Amino acid sequence: MKKRPFLSFFRYALLLNVALMARNAAAQQELMLYLSPETWHANAANPAFFPKEKTVFLGGPAIGIDAAHSGNIAYNDLLRRENGRTILDLGGAINQLQPDNTLRIDQRNERALLGFRLGGWYLTAGWSQRTAATANYPRALAELLWYGNGPYVGQTLDIGPALSTVRWNELSAGLARDFGEHLRIGARAKYLSGSAMLVTDEARRKIQVFTEPDIYQLSLQTDYAFYSSSLISAVDTSGFGYDLSFNELRNRFGQNSGIGFDVGVQLRLSKRFTLSASALDLGSRISWKQNTAYFRSQGTYQYDGVFIPGTDILNGTVDSLDFGAALDSLNDVLNFQRADAELTTSLPTRYYAAAQWQLLERWVLGAVLHHQRDDRRQTTAVGFSGHWSPLPWLTVGAMYSINNRSATNLGLSAAVRLGPLQAFALSDNALNAITPYRSAAVNFRVGGALIF
Repeated sequence: MKKRPFLSFFRYALLLNVALMARNAAAQQELMLYLSPETWHANAANPAFFPKEKTVFLGGPAIGIDAAHSGNIAYNDLLRRENGRTILDLGGAINQLQPDNTLRIDQRNERALLGFRLGGWYLTAGWSQRTAATANYPRALAELLWYGNGPYVGQTLDIGPALSTVRWNELSAGLARDFGEHLRIGARAKYLSGSAMLVTDEARRKIQVFTEPDIYQLSLQTDYAFYSSSLISAVDTSGFGYDLSFNELRNRFGQNSGIGFDVGVQLRLSKRFTLSASALDLGSRISWKQNTAYFRSQGTYQYDGVFIPGTDILNGTVDSLDFGAALDSLNDVLNFQRADAELTTSLPTRYYAAAQWQLLERWVLGAVLHHQRDDRRQTTAVGFSGHWSPLPWLTVGAMYSINNRSATNLGLSAAVRLGPLQAFALSDNALNAITPYRSAAVNFRVGGALIF
C-alpha cells in the first residue's frame, strides 16, 4: 500500500504541534524564581544572587519549563473518547483559533552548578541544557487537516507554518563582588554549543492549496524552505511520501558554537529593602556549521477531481488505494532539494527589575518586572509576591502576575531546607501546572542543591 504523501506532510506538521503541546515544555519569564533569591537556582536569573551566610553550594539537577499556546487551547481540547478509544478531534479547537497562531516552549535543564564565596568575591560555574521552540501556523492549516479541501472549493488556502527549534548546551563561569555592605555586581560568560536546530526560511513560507469549483482541480504551489542541523538529514518524497530521516543528536560540544553574557546587580538600601536588576543572554548567538543543511520545496502542480477527506484520513477511518495513488504524483511538487548551508541564530534577551521589602521577621513582599525581546516580538510581565517562613526550614510563597496572555495568574512556591539540603518547587501559574493537559499555558521549576 502506498502512503499518501500530501497528507503525510501536513499530518507531520499537525503531530509536531500536538507533540509540543503534550510535552508542555511562551517565553521563559520565571517571575517567582527571580523573587526567591535565597533559592540557589535563582542565580540563573541574576548572577549577583548568592544565598546569605553561605560559603559553598553544589546544585543538583533541576528542570524549568515555560510553555503556552495563543488563545485558550489545551491538549485535552484536541482529543475525545469514542467507542473505547481516544481519537483526534480538532473541531472544537479550530473554532478557537485565530487566523495566525503561536505555540512557544522554553525548557532549561540544570545538569551541574557550583559556587564559592571567597570573602567579598563569589565564583560560580554551571552546565545546563536549554531548548527554545516556536511554531507559528495559520488557522487554514488546521482547517485543511480536519475538514479536507471540500468546504474550500474556489478558495486559496495559505498553510505554510513557521518553525524555530533550537537546542543547545550552555557552559558558564560567573564572578560577583561586594562593593561595601550594600552593593553587589555580578557577571557571567557563557559558551553555547548547539546540539540541534530546525528553522524555517522567513523569505520562503509559501504553501498554497486551491480547488477549482468546476472540475475540482487541485492546485498546489510551494516555495517553502528550512534549515536543519542534526534533526533532519533528508526528506525523501520518492514513492513513500514524506520519509523524514532524523539524525542522532550528536552535536554536543562541536563546531556549532557561540557565546553569551549575563549581568546583574543587587542593591541593599537598608536591612529591609532591596533592589535588583539583571540582563540575560546579551549578544547570545550560535553559528551552525556542522551537520547543517538547507531544504527547499518549489513547484506548481494541478490534479483533476480530487478531494482530501481530512477528518477520516487523520483518524484512520478511510483507506483508499485510489486516493493514495492519485496523490503519489504530488511528490514531484513537494520534493525537497538539499544543500549544505550555514546559519546563525540569536537568543532573545531577557531583562528583570525587582524590589523586595522585609515586612516582618518572617514575611517578605516583592514586585518584579520582566521584559523579553527578540527579532519577532516583545513581551512584558509584572508580578507581586509574598513569602512566609513559618518554620526555620520552610518558606512558602504566593504571587499574582499579569503577562501578555492573562491577567489572572496565581503563582505558588515552596522551599525546604534540611541541613545542607535545599529542595524547591515553584510555578508562576500553579493551577495550570497541576492540570497541564487542560491548560493553554504551563510554567514550573523544580530542583535541589547542597548549600554549606
